[in-house]
Amino acid sequence: MAKNDDKLREFRNKIDSLDKEIVKAIQARAEIASEIGEIKRENNEPIYRPDREKDVYEKILGLNGGPLPDKVLIAIYREIMSGSFSVEKGLKIGYLGPEGSFSHQAVRARFGTSVEATEFPSIPEVFRAVETDKADYGVVPVENSSEGLVNSTLDQFLVSDLNIYSEIYLKIHLNLLGFEHDLSKIKTLYGIKIANSQCRNWIAANLPHVEVSETPSTSRAASIVAEKKEACAAVASSIAAEIYGLDLVRESIEDMSDNTTRFLIIGKNQCPPTGSDKTSVVFSIPDKPGSLYNVLKPIFDKGINMTKVESRPTRRTSWEYNFFIDFLGHKTDPKIEEVLNVLKENTIYLRILGSYPISPPNP
Repeated sequence: MAKNDDKLREFRNKIDSLDKEIVKAIQARAEIASEIGEIKRENNEPIYRPDREKDVYEKILGLNGGPLPDKVLIAIYREIMSGSFSVEKGLKIGYLGPEGSFSHQAVRARFGTSVEATEFPSIPEVFRAVETDKADYGVVPVENSSEGLVNSTLDQFLVSDLNIYSEIYLKIHLNLLGFEHDLSKIKTLYGIKIANSQCRNWIAANLPHVEVSETPSTSRAASIVAEKKEACAAVASSIAAEIYGLDLVRESIEDMSDNTTRFLIIGKNQCPPTGSDKTSVVFSIPDKPGSLYNVLKPIFDKGINMTKVESRPTRRTSWEYNFFIDFLGHKTDPKIEEVLNVLKENTIYLRILGSYPISPPNP
């Protein structure tokens, strides 16, 4: 037993020594980040650079020899870089609230917990906050794998000059939150309609006896349960459990395990090319045969992978549409430049919404 105690003490001493070096290295990194921040301010450059972020993550993962998996290192470095933002200048991020929403969770997933995150009650207000410099960037949902497009976000790009600066894919895990762990004692279930719908089968199988009460958001559902405490539960995110002090009674109760929402980071900047980019544009076309074909054919001819095409009414003339398309490549790539020039010739209206690094879905 004494031998094991000696070994344990030896290992703990090694960890203490490593911790000293780690803290010293993190603080040294932060000091350099502060110097970089000064240079960025002098040159009027953005503090947040998605291309640089991508480069850092790729290098870190290239150095990973285990035993910690990649996603753990990413989480650690996300917080290190979040702290760097705070010493460089401090970032203000606006998001579709309320606090504890999935947009809030997307902010944390990309920017960590050291940035100043501010909730706004609607997508147009997130856009306005960035336009008026109340926020450096905004985070808004644009589509969900099971529910489709968020039209309010698409519509805002028709009236705003903001760019798409980056994108985030977030796996949406819905949880049963509350204080009562005996499901048979839960009488009322609170949740937003879309979240309840995504858990329909689980609710029917596990809570067939409950009264389902709709709320304006998952966060509001969590706050109601936090107030009432007894005989009720909420369908909400894990971050809502943290914020409102609720237990995770059951985790991941969504019916589709691959339920994912794509969020956009909007801002006034444009991201430099990384070699693995996506470009988004919106355009309208003449009302005559072959118009859409003439626009899309050059993309096909150049062998460019178009990942999305969606249409929205222009609201100017009946049956007139704006088309939103995403394709792989950066707007500064010679091949993409050629296609964009052809698009200008064949459209009534064309706006490049942004070129930005491709983001894989989060695990």
